[in-house]
Amino acid sequence: MTIQKSFPYILMVGSIIGLLASFILTVDTIEIIKNPAVNLPCNINPFISCTSVAGTWQSQIFGFPNPLLGIVAFSMLFAIGVMLLSGGLSKKPLWLLVNLGTLAAIIFVIWFFYESVYKIGSLCIYCMIVWTVTWPLFLYTTIWNFKENHFSIESTAKKSFLFLKVKHQKAIDLFFHFVSRNHAQILVVGYLTAILLILFHFRTFFFG
Repeated sequence: MTIQKSFPYILMVGSIIGLLASFILTVDTIEIIKNPAVNLPCNINPFISCTSVAGTWQSQIFGFPNPLLGIVAFSMLFAIGVMLLSGGLSKKPLWLLVNLGTLAAIIFVIWFFYESVYKIGSLCIYCMIVWTVTWPLFLYTTIWNFKENHFSIESTAKKSFLFLKVKHQKAIDLFFHFVSRNHAQILVVGYLTAILLILFHFRTFFFG
């Protein structure tokens, strides 16, 4: 199955997983607010502890629990996946906006990953689930937009800029052709990088 045919399913499955994880995180956050001493099931050890992460300012960067953003974002992506699967197609600006949204999400994930590992010193298992699905959602949204020719530079500028635009378009096409051909490897490299960073930083916990 090609990426263009599998993309709606990637959106829907990834969104469902992310939505469930965000919902559980929201419920757990409410429990912590009601009872700061509560022992949540996801508090496995000092290294993996939802309470340690949920009690920090990073978990409420906009003044409310971060999982609420996840609930909204994943619900929207699921709806878009359903629309795409049912044959509905939207115009280029919407898909570029979706791509921008997933880009913002992966930037936020990278920031929160850094804060969790290097500042907080603990990881939340449901946060990691959200991180895991956000990466392919961004990657395959980007690839799908490329294959749908949404990254093409419109040829409406003056002729004096035509050569520059063609040159830039070739560079864009070359980059996204590489990403499209090697998407599985890029996906795995992203996961391995995160795992290795965690193992190295917490090496005394894992390896004594």
